Amino acid sequence: MYDQKAQTAIVQADELFQIAQNELSRPEEDVVAYSVCRNAFKSVNKYLSGFLLRHGIDIHASMSLDVLLNRCREIDPRFNKLNLDPLYSSSEPEDVWMDMETVKEFIDLATQTRAMVGQT
Repeated sequence: MYDQKAQTAIVQADELFQIAQNELSRPEEDVVAYSVCRNAFKSVNKYLSGFLLRHGIDIHASMSLDVLLNRCREIDPRFNKLNLDPLYSSSEPEDVWMDMETVKEFIDLATQTRAMVGQT
């Protein structure tokens, strides 16, 4: 059961990541930064969830990225290198997710997370 759930989560993460990448491939003035950030954020969540499910850990919808990341770190210390702080902000996401610097940070974090999950 966990294998199928893990595979589904990874496939969903890949789809979200691809949507973010496709949006980012447009001319910079046409990029919808919010869309890129939101999809990259969701992909990180799905990658971490898929990794945990692959290792037989139960996942709940209410688990934050911090909780997911800490559980991943308990299984594989390589996740200690992953810093998800840029994904969080004290202000509204709509305000934060509007510039290209933030977009690039989100894509980089999604790329790093994808690589870590794929290496296991």
